Amino acid sequence: MPLTVDGVEIERISHSAFRIRGGGVTVYIDPFHVAGMPRDGDVVICTHDHFDHCSPDDVKKVAAPSAIIVASRNCAGKVGRLGFEYKLLSPGESVEVKGVRIEAVPAYNVGKRFHPRGYGGIGVLVEIGGITVYHAGDTDYIPEMESLRGRVDVALLPVSGVYVMDPLEAAKAAQAIAPRVAVPMHYGDIVGNRGDAERFARLLEGKVRVEII
Repeated sequence: MPLTVDGVEIERISHSAFRIRGGGVTVYIDPFHVAGMPRDGDVVICTHDHFDHCSPDDVKKVAAPSAIIVASRNCAGKVGRLGFEYKLLSPGESVEVKGVRIEAVPAYNVGKRFHPRGYGGIGVLVEIGGITVYHAGDTDYIPEMESLRGRVDVALLPVSGVYVMDPLEAAKAAQAIAPRVAVPMHYGDIVGNRGDAERFARLLEGKVRVEII
């Protein structure tokens, strides 16, 4: 079931893919394995160019004809061929499209080779329908997350380990950010399983509200 926060509906599709609806706007983030979803995306966000986060075929399945694509700069080669208007962001940059403000924040690995800091992947703060949703992208627990404290209503955090945070790191990140709700992601496809999400929830009992969606 989708999570609803102050009238904004947040639906996890698969892996790190979400559909967010609020204020009359529909936003998809990192669409992947989206069979059966409507082509209603006013805004489609891709956090980096790996196939499970910037999938041109999946973007086309959910993007409305007038959609605007917002992506990290390393997605330029993929999104530039789709025929939609698009905006490219680096960490620290922001854009407002269709009444939704999107701010790019750092996302990178510490001690892993998959997403080095210079690679250019991003997390995003999405201001929609009066709330702020943070999608962390593919990242470890990094110092920059501490600056998000007090800014985030819903935090979508990877928990599967290997390429991203494991449940323990993700729980530390959630406590640093202190969102109203934390939602685990990046499991169930490629790497990780529901057990990772459940461990994340147990680690945060009595500390941060967790919803597995």
